[in-house]
Amino acid sequence: MAETTKKVASKVKDVTEPAKEFSGLVKENYLNGLDFTFSIFEQNMKVLNSQVDHYFDLEKEFVTNLSEFYKDFPTELPFTKDLPFAKDLPLDGGIKKVTEQLERYTSYRKEQIASARSITEKFAKDAHTMAQENVEKVFSYWTDYFNSLGA
Repeated sequence: MAETTKKVASKVKDVTEPAKEFSGLVKENYLNGLDFTFSIFEQNMKVLNSQVDHYFDLEKEFVTNLSEFYKDFPTELPFTKDLPFAKDLPLDGGIKKVTEQLERYTSYRKEQIASARSITEKFAKDAHTMAQENVEKVFSYWTDYFNSLGA
């Protein structure tokens, strides 16, 4: 009877030892895949952030060029003296208001993108950490299962 139990135990070990090694390789490859996916995501975010920064630089340059172009306009047009509806046109301060609004809009967009960046980075890091913890937990269950078989 003791001999049969030893044979069964050795057969179980013959099956569980390679399974343990194989599950270790699978775990390692799975974690490497997660790290690789996360690094690709980080690189994509860097590219996207540089494109957004370039877009904001172009927007700022546009506002600067627009304000420089319109600041040289005359404050009074000669034909407005003869037209009663055109006497009260605010030609002198209108462009200041427009550039202020454009600058306000660009600062709002920058804040919006900055908050989106921080949320995305935090979410990606948390998701990566959570995925690694889940993989560790699943494979620890596999190890516990193999250990419970008597290997």
